[in-house]
Amino acid sequence: MGKKIRVKNLYTPAVAATETLLTTIADVNGCVSLPIHVGQVLSRMGLKAGTMYLDSNISGLLVKDKPGEPFKAVSNVMSYQYQKRFTYAHELGHYVHTYQDLPDDRIVGRTEKNTELSSLGSNPEEIWANKYAEALLMPASIVRDYWAQGLSLLAMSSLFDESYAAISNRLASLHLYMR
Repeated sequence: MGKKIRVKNLYTPAVAATETLLTTIADVNGCVSLPIHVGQVLSRMGLKAGTMYLDSNISGLLVKDKPGEPFKAVSNVMSYQYQKRFTYAHELGHYVHTYQDLPDDRIVGRTEKNTELSSLGSNPEEIWANKYAEALLMPASIVRDYWAQGLSLLAMSSLFDESYAAISNRLASLHLYMR
């Protein structure tokens, strides 16, 4: 599988996401193509992506079920494509923040439930993973540039391959748009 990529700067989710992009898919000038190919990022970080049928209240999981095997980021097969992309990025956020230094012989797993608590954003680890995912899929500098150029929410949704709601939320988190 080659040398394992490790994200060193975990100061903020956005900084960690930027480092992830720079070390996985950015070109020599530090530029990325849109939409962000989250499967390629996962692969270059040494994770496998997959889908499986999960309970309707579970959007995804991160698991390392065998010693010596890579982590797997799994999304619910019943989720919309936009949700799957975010789930993969979210699970990568958990990996980077908590598990990237785990010894190779360990076995771990975590499930992401769609609960009221997770949607309220009161769990610090979930908040970190959500912010990481949005920064990975919708990098702030690129979002700001396109918004300043006057692109509509719909155009940005298409460009980033994200839902209208996700773009709206990202613009709001960057204080560029009021919902």
